[in-house]
Amino acid sequence: MITRSLEAIIRMLDADYIEQGNMNVQIKGVCIDSRKAVAGNLYVPLIGARADGHAFVKEAIQGGVAATLWKRDVPNPPADIPVLIVDDTLDALQRLAKAYREQLSCRIIGITGSNGKTSTKDIAASILSQTYRTYKTLGNQNNEIGVPLTLLALADDAQAAVVEMGIETMDEMDLLSEMVQPDIAIITNIGEAHLVNMGSKENIAIAKCKIVKAMKPKGLLIYNGDQKVLRDAVARLERDDIELATFGIQPGNDLQITALATSMDHISFSINQEAQRYELDMIGAHNACNAAAAMLAGFALGMCDEAIQRGLNHVEKTGLRNEVMQIGEMLVLNDSYKSNPQSVEAALDTFDTIQAPYKIVVLGDMLDLGEEEIMIHYHCGKELAKHAVDEVLTYGELSAFLCQGASNVLSCPCFHFTTHAELIEYLKPYLKKTCAMLIKGSRGMHLDEVVEALKGSK
Repeated sequence: MITRSLEAIIRMLDADYIEQGNMNVQIKGVCIDSRKAVAGNLYVPLIGARADGHAFVKEAIQGGVAATLWKRDVPNPPADIPVLIVDDTLDALQRLAKAYREQLSCRIIGITGSNGKTSTKDIAASILSQTYRTYKTLGNQNNEIGVPLTLLALADDAQAAVVEMGIETMDEMDLLSEMVQPDIAIITNIGEAHLVNMGSKENIAIAKCKIVKAMKPKGLLIYNGDQKVLRDAVARLERDDIELATFGIQPGNDLQITALATSMDHISFSINQEAQRYELDMIGAHNACNAAAAMLAGFALGMCDEAIQRGLNHVEKTGLRNEVMQIGEMLVLNDSYKSNPQSVEAALDTFDTIQAPYKIVVLGDMLDLGEEEIMIHYHCGKELAKHAVDEVLTYGELSAFLCQGASNVLSCPCFHFTTHAELIEYLKPYLKKTCAMLIKGSRGMHLDEVVEALKGSK
């Protein structure tokens, strides 16, 4: 974590300050939640839609913070610790992260894309940690608040860091790139997530490619060469001082995945038609592409095949993504963190590899898909005909159309639910039956709560 004198923090922010309390303190880390404040922290009171962090500064002081940022026009700053006056606390947090990143010597891999960011982050961090002191984004802290917190959590002696970078609008990547300044950037793929804000997949590709805006000269952009929309966006980049590398299934990629094999607990593959096999302790064929992107980053940093294979064997996975668990007699594939048409198809492909006498698919709404959201859900339901499914359950307003699409092509039961409680009660009897369930939906549908309720009722 950032460890600097208060004087250094003031210089990094070019902030005004109220000289009170102990001005000789050493800042050790930052916090934005007064409940999580620890001794030595710099408290950053953010103003949100529901709460203003300035109102909780007393709790932060009780937690031991050494100093606080303070928005210039907010009255009554605390009188017992140093106060750094800024025009906007979020902007100050981001500027501090940018200044700190510029003082670090570690190599940073920035990862963006419509799907697979978190899995690729986990794989890349595991690979790099075999050779380097490596840090990574925790959980899903990948936005305008999470990215600066991730950077400020890096240790001074970090040798490598893997930073997830998520965007919802056309211009957000400009800000994230300026903070992260990646040495290596990865774009996993382009899908339909956030169409409501960006309008088209072409626009999404252009927005994602802005990850190279603040990339250092001679940096490396790794991207999915199977997608024409992404190839076209990369071709329009006005950066002739960076290297390019592609991955994918199709011939012509710099790293082509070949001889892919899947099972219920891992996948294996070769690259570029070579005999050597790589094994990844994750499920789902789509994770081969995520692994390929991470491997290219490892190769670029001079890592050998042996170290890369060790990393693939010991991935520390972020929860709620392709998480396999046993609840009673039911085997559950919990993929309830996010959802869009591409990730649903990938989850169904993964579910196809699971052997069970009875297979249930639970799908929630896919959010932020724009004007075509109803038809997208309907067609997604029709796509279920390609998969081995014995029962389809849907939850949410939009998923009613998904259920309708499924009903039109499947002879199996298809039921729609409007509350968690109804869905949970319906599923409880299956906990005593030998079966498998895939559960997937956008984060806003909170289908992870259904899983937790089932775990508590077994």
